[in-house]
Amino acid sequence: MESGVPSHGQLVRQGFAAAHGALRGTVYLTLLYAPIQLLSAVLYGLEAGAVSARQGPPDARQVLLSLAGAGIGLTLAVAVFFLFPYFQGGILGQVRDRLESPEDAPGLYGSYARANYARLLGSQALFALLMVVVIAPVICLGAGIAIQDQWSNLAAQTADGTSSAVTPNPQQIQRQLLSHPAMLAGMALGSILVSAAGMVYWVANCVMVAGQESVFAAWRKSLVFCRENFFAVLVVWLLNLLAGVVMAPLLLVGQLGFVTDIWILCLLGLAYSVLIGYWAVVLAGLSMSLYLHRRVGAGHLAPTPALGPAGD
Repeated sequence: MESGVPSHGQLVRQGFAAAHGALRGTVYLTLLYAPIQLLSAVLYGLEAGAVSARQGPPDARQVLLSLAGAGIGLTLAVAVFFLFPYFQGGILGQVRDRLESPEDAPGLYGSYARANYARLLGSQALFALLMVVVIAPVICLGAGIAIQDQWSNLAAQTADGTSSAVTPNPQQIQRQLLSHPAMLAGMALGSILVSAAGMVYWVANCVMVAGQESVFAAWRKSLVFCRENFFAVLVVWLLNLLAGVVMAPLLLVGQLGFVTDIWILCLLGLAYSVLIGYWAVVLAGLSMSLYLHRRVGAGHLAPTPALGPAGD
């Protein structure tokens, strides 16, 4: 361990402490995520009830309800995409101040949010593009497996003379996909690649907030930083992976149809919104702590001054 460089445990502790000094962001992110989680909970509950009640294909009312839910969900997803970088900028700016000057009040949340928004939005767009490249093959694999299974079932029913017009249960199809070895392997590999790219994304955002770099320059520096500080980055990555594993059941129980009561699904959706909002703030603290304490040896720039006292 180099002289003056905190250990991995110290980096994590300081990151958590800084994050807990910027928990205002958790409230904003919870309010941002909650609508889409509540909508998903209602749609999962209605879908489960409709599937258990009907004996044939969905009627026009159910189709219109599904289309309306999909349209509202898409609108909310677009809103999350464009609003998250704004809140993220305020969180990262205040976390940086907590780490560099813990005895002083952090700068203005709104000032940091506005100053960093455009670059953080560009960084998020780049990360989203990488996610599409990684996830698209997994989606295609899942679609191929689902189509093959449905054709096999239809062929078996036709041979037995039991073919019917009953629409397949989407939640049952998802459970079957998750039990398929090829799909499990694809999802595991995709998750690892996305989470690894996510670490580069978070460090790049720290580079932009702390050093006022452009998007592509920050990503280049982030790649170099992650390579030079592999084991420290690995610690944060493992913590992030563990958090994802802990929170995933809150989503899967509704998505896979294990829980169908709408009120319970809504409570689970709210709980997930709070946890994901809290963890985003913690991850900002961990990433910024990692970057600020390890950047000197990698030739990164010094941070910019705070944008005024707290209060915005």
